[in-house]
Amino acid sequence: MFAMSLKPQQQQMVEFESHWYQFGGGPSDQIRERFGMPVRDFFAELNNIVDEEPPSSLNPHDVERMRGVIRRRLWLAS
Repeated sequence: MFAMSLKPQQQQMVEFESHWYQFGGGPSDQIRERFGMPVRDFFAELNNIVDEEPPSSLNPHDVERMRGVIRRRLWLAS
């Protein structure tokens, strides 16, 4: 499902956002609680992950939709 080079937390981040991107991204409180990081850091890390290793569980169109959500959430968090 995911490339072996992803760390467990990175895999969890991708799985989490794979569920939530259709709704504009995961809730900020859940991101802070589950991953122990600020929302901006979460989406910055996720942006790097998706750029390097797009989730194979999503088709290319959905990966682009996820990237759009990530960019928007980064913009909102700045």
